[in-house]
Amino acid sequence: MREHLLRVEFCKWHGGSSIICDKCECGEVQDDKHVLFLCKCAEVCELRMRYKDLFEGMFKTLHAFAPSSSEFIPFLACHHSITDFEINAFLNQDSYRLLKFVSDLVSIIDTG
Repeated sequence: MREHLLRVEFCKWHGGSSIICDKCECGEVQDDKHVLFLCKCAEVCELRMRYKDLFEGMFKTLHAFAPSSSEFIPFLACHHSITDFEINAFLNQDSYRLLKFVSDLVSIIDTG
């Protein structure tokens, strides 16, 4: 996702100091992990809801996306630790829907 306008990448390559997500009011760095799993922007959460099948099996041990009440929560709390391995595993899912999800996500982020 580096070639898109994530704040952390834009500042790295084009200068600037604002790497904080401008989509939600969390005060966190807008990087891959943030936009994929943590951002609480209404548009991003709605997108995760549409593609919840991509997330449901991923964090069952944390009960984050699939808590015991069966209610899908469209973001992880910032205290959840996500490893690079887990991010890589998510992005390497064998699903055409993942490609559509990432494309739609980038469209939302790039309009910031």
